[in-house]
Amino acid sequence: MIENILKNYFNEGVESFLPHISINCVVLGYRHPGLQVLVYKMPGFENWMLPGGYVKRSESLDEAAYRNLDLVGISRVFLRQIKIFGEVGRVSGFEGFKTGNPVQDNKILTWVGQRFVSVVYYGLINFSAIQIAPGGLMNELTWLDVNKPEKMAMDHADIVEETRKILGTEILSHPVASSLLPDLFTLNELRGLFEAILDRSIDRGTFRRKILKSGILEQVDQKKDSQGRPSHLYRFNREEYKRFLEEKTKFGF
Repeated sequence: MIENILKNYFNEGVESFLPHISINCVVLGYRHPGLQVLVYKMPGFENWMLPGGYVKRSESLDEAAYRNLDLVGISRVFLRQIKIFGEVGRVSGFEGFKTGNPVQDNKILTWVGQRFVSVVYYGLINFSAIQIAPGGLMNELTWLDVNKPEKMAMDHADIVEETRKILGTEILSHPVASSLLPDLFTLNELRGLFEAILDRSIDRGTFRRKILKSGILEQVDQKKDSQGRPSHLYRFNREEYKRFLEEKTKFGF
């Protein structure tokens, strides 16, 4: 089974892929109170990797990113190209890779052992609105705590960390939060998201006062929280959210 998957992928793909360039997508989801990153294992390999793959000669970088995510059921996602990773020796760790076919192993190792630069995107998804499923070489999928991207291949842990830093800046200038939360959410969930991305605690009273003063939220309803207390539900006023960020107004927390 493993041999057939790899054979089909590389026999059909190597001729159509651009050499020396790849795509990686840091797909992030928010599961209160933490930020999660999507990772996978491919057949015969033990370390976790970020979703992605190679770029076909007939497609753009954006098309390659969306195509690779579509393989695991992610078809509607906010993607933003953020950085290129190209350190010498970044492609490593495949030496023990075996499928049981020496000729095929050599062909695969020759291809993956080339020096590749990776164009990195981050993708933001709402956990409640998406279902991931194995596809292509991504036959085992899971979510890892973004603070503990353990047992990751190559430089993928560094990519996650760098993306986290970039996201911490962009949440103050791009509508990041609206892509990670469900349509309706509590202030506690929203504050948890900001804390997870900024990697620091935020005073509850200060957050409530300033986020409501910003005008970017609309109160919708009321529900009971986990302790049985009434908790208001909110949604984003997308026009006000966009205006607020365009005016470069500071949240101040």
